[in-house]
Amino acid sequence: MQQPSPLPLGLNPEQLAHYQQAFNLSYHLNYLEVCRQRIPLHGLDVLEVGGAMPASLVIDQLGCNSWTGVEAPSYDEELGEANQFHRNAGDRDQQQRHQGRYRHLYLNIEEIPNDHYGQYDLIFSIACFEHIARLPLALEVMHRCLRPGGNLFTMHSPIWSAFDGHHLPVGIPERFDRNDPDRKQIFAPWGHLLQTRQQTYQDICTRFDREFAEEIIYYTYNSNHINRYFSEDYLSVFQASTFAIIEHQITFPFNASPEVQQALEARYPRYSQFNNNGVLAMLQRPLSVYLASDIAIRMPITCGNFPLGIVIF
Repeated sequence: MQQPSPLPLGLNPEQLAHYQQAFNLSYHLNYLEVCRQRIPLHGLDVLEVGGAMPASLVIDQLGCNSWTGVEAPSYDEELGEANQFHRNAGDRDQQQRHQGRYRHLYLNIEEIPNDHYGQYDLIFSIACFEHIARLPLALEVMHRCLRPGGNLFTMHSPIWSAFDGHHLPVGIPERFDRNDPDRKQIFAPWGHLLQTRQQTYQDICTRFDREFAEEIIYYTYNSNHINRYFSEDYLSVFQASTFAIIEHQITFPFNASPEVQQALEARYPRYSQFNNNGVLAMLQRPLSVYLASDIAIRMPITCGNFPLGIVIF
């Protein structure tokens, strides 16, 4: 009897290496496998919010009926090199072959035309929800895009309340000596939450220079590339939405010391969940308004050998 592949998505080693190297996919494949374990993808019409898996993977390999990828223009303008649309250049033949079944859209999900309403069985979104500024509105629109009984799957991190929730898209410039102990990191864990904006500016000026400090202040506190939601905020938004909650977990634990936890709770008295890097959730558009009561499936999950989370409910 043939054993199932231990690799994500039933890929063999050569296929896995191809998708990793040709399309720069890493965690994406594992996250898609986590979704597939919950929702068989074969034959589904899928809307991907915040990215675009290659057509050769989702249509040819996984057998989806259609796949539509949506990417916000502002994200592309600010972080274009990280945009999967650009990385899919090597997939053009498959995209042409599946024209009509595979599409890219440059727009905010909140602005998707209403001819997409009621057209999808699944919304798949990874490493995206932390970037959506108008998340309640975005969820409302996603709900409209699903057919009754359709599901929304999201895994997103790092979120604002995480140790690295600043989500900086820039690293330490080469003009600085990274062997200098004071310049090995930009923020200490949770430093973006424990320092004020002025403290951050003075700290980066002292350890680096004013030019870099200005850049860090912009990306940490001003840029719209992250929404700065705390862990509890996501659950509150999901609960207030028109979706039924099928599953909700906090993922990737990274524990604060008792002293740091105490300082965080003192500074942000309405919050206590600082030890998770992200969130996994599966939401559903109920078949009927009478079936909209929340459901919680309480189960830890793993992806390969890497634990993804602990149950929050």
